[in-house]
Amino acid sequence: MQMRTFWMNLGWLVVLVLTFAVPLTLDAYGRLNYFTSLTMWLIPILYLWPTFNMLTANGTGRRRKALLGSVLSIVGLGIVLDFLIGFLTLRFPGCTDPTVAPTGRYLLCLPAVRGSIPIEELLFYAMGPIAMVLAYACLDERWLSKYNPPDDLLNLKLIQISPRIAAVGVAGVVVALILWRVNGTFPTYFLFLVAGAVLPAMFLYRSIGALTNWPAFAVTTLYVILTSVIWEATLAIPRLWWGYKPSGMIGVTIAAWSRGDSIFPVEAAVVWVFASFASVLTYEFAKA
Repeated sequence: MQMRTFWMNLGWLVVLVLTFAVPLTLDAYGRLNYFTSLTMWLIPILYLWPTFNMLTANGTGRRRKALLGSVLSIVGLGIVLDFLIGFLTLRFPGCTDPTVAPTGRYLLCLPAVRGSIPIEELLFYAMGPIAMVLAYACLDERWLSKYNPPDDLLNLKLIQISPRIAAVGVAGVVVALILWRVNGTFPTYFLFLVAGAVLPAMFLYRSIGALTNWPAFAVTTLYVILTSVIWEATLAIPRLWWGYKPSGMIGVTIAAWSRGDSIFPVEAAVVWVFASFASVLTYEFAKA
């Protein structure tokens, strides 16, 4: 019983250390690639999923259905980004022929619109949202449950337009059009982020914001940012697991995380905050 209590209270710390220790150990032995680096998402899932099931065992199933619904919607956005407009924003060196498995870098390339996507990218978009939503849900239910606001749903109107966030969305579109005019290339990735994060928030924030555990959101965002700094900025970009096409970006890069042609655009940093925000709002909306 004491071990179970310890694991529920501090197991997350052990898992957090393992999340980064395992891939870095694989790297020390030359076994780290895009596929094996996905352990950064798999290890938290293996801990958080049974923890979430334990925390919600006596419920009505509402939170589990919310988890499934929110994950599916976010995975869908990721698939749209990769397979439909990925050719405008992303590049995967060596992943050119979807009928041939590349040597070393990827396991397999899948056909997409005007290009190819490695299967590892699809696995990431399956695991990343699960890890994000599970982290928030477990923080909300267990470690930061003190800050979990009551679900007062009796007279709640779930869909309400937020004029301020709507104004932010309009401003984002205007900025995109200005950048298109100035740079001569369309900032596809920036506009995708605005649509994927601001558009849902415009309709959900006024009602769902009052139901959100914001300290849990803050910790979730810190966890996601830490993972992105190690996984993407430190490992993926320098090793060309994937890259960004300058023609689809706004033109502002983070020099410290860029290597020659392997740029790290500011959108690549912002997306992790937007992803956490959208994941949390979607989960709370589905739960409500």
